Amino acid sequence: MSTPSSFHVQAVLTTGGLWEASVQELPEVRPAHRSLSQLQTRVRAEIAKARSLDPEAIDLKVTTSTGDSAFDAEISQARELRAQAAELEEKARAAAVPLAQRLVRRHGVSTRDAGLLLGYSGSSVSGMTKSS
Repeated sequence: MSTPSSFHVQAVLTTGGLWEASVQELPEVRPAHRSLSQLQTRVRAEIAKARSLDPEAIDLKVTTSTGDSAFDAEISQARELRAQAAELEEKARAAAVPLAQRLVRRHGVSTRDAGLLLGYSGSSVSGMTKSS
């Protein structure tokens, strides 16, 4: 089995809705596909063939472009906001777990009521209270 190898891929959306890839390290590798995820599969397969590598050992560093830099910036901003939201949700859950456990275990509150108080579903609180 080969050791992991990184390749830099630029995927550009054409006006016809096709993603075209170019691999910085292998200019001859230029697959295209309608699906971005399938394009990555094709890129891995072509790199594997060109370099005799295991496709699973290939790490792709993919950048994308719709061809409209302002739109690309909006997409990037939305992705960054989503990452921030996920981080905040993780912090909120970490803060809610001990509170849920305290409400249920010490105060005898139902998981449904604890969920209402904390902004989670009763089943989420149930999961929070099953952990130590």
